Amino acid sequence: MNFSFLRTVYLTFSIIILGFYAFYVGEIYSLKDPVAWISLFTIFILLWIIELINEIINKKIKFLKKEKIKNVEVKKIDNGSGILELDNHTPDWLLKLFYITVIFSTIYLLAYFFTDFAHTKKEYELAYKKQMKKVIFYEKTRPQATLETAKFKKEFVEEGKALFQETCASCHNPDGGGNICPNLTDDFWINKIEKNLFKNIFYIIWNGSKNNPTMRAFGAAGEIKGNDIEKISSYVYFINKNSIKPSRVKTPEGEKTLWVD
Repeated sequence: MNFSFLRTVYLTFSIIILGFYAFYVGEIYSLKDPVAWISLFTIFILLWIIELINEIINKKIKFLKKEKIKNVEVKKIDNGSGILELDNHTPDWLLKLFYITVIFSTIYLLAYFFTDFAHTKKEYELAYKKQMKKVIFYEKTRPQATLETAKFKKEFVEEGKALFQETCASCHNPDGGGNICPNLTDDFWINKIEKNLFKNIFYIIWNGSKNNPTMRAFGAAGEIKGNDIEKISSYVYFINKNSIKPSRVKTPEGEKTLWVD
């Protein structure tokens, strides 16, 4: 088969795989990674070396005299196919290439197990840390939720629960059943500013309670950011609507309230 055809097929296949990784299963910015371009360049060099070796071999075979062929020790002659097998010594360049691959493989194997070079787990950890830095930066710089934009989101419940434990549990108990401050899981409310329960929770956390001075204005005072208040409000809304209530709750305070959701 024509070597140029094999080279074209191999090169085309490599480019397709690189493009598939970069634009479909990977990230677009993978093309900015020097490793991607080094890999592509290496493929070109290897193809060029293979083609050069192929041309050298073809020239030697072409100019090999018939007398030399006769003097070559014959190992086996297949009369059925007409193929002549010659007992020649392995070329030096091929042996050296083989030795190079063995040395490279050994070094790579040792580096993989005993260093961080080309180690997939280490690369994952580095990529994970880099991604988390971007997430933290985004969380700090993205627009903060306000009373107008905040909405209940179920995916915020777990994060809201953690924030609630840190900030609100000492007064409302970890389960929201109430301690020195009211029970948040019943239908009785001291403060009713908004018609919507979620909005009312967000408002109270942001502005505090005039009827209960213990509940200060966490948002207005800058103690808790709007995005975190949205998460806490989602958690409080969730436990209030949940049919499973705490076993021990504080006596109802305020008036029973019907909300418009």
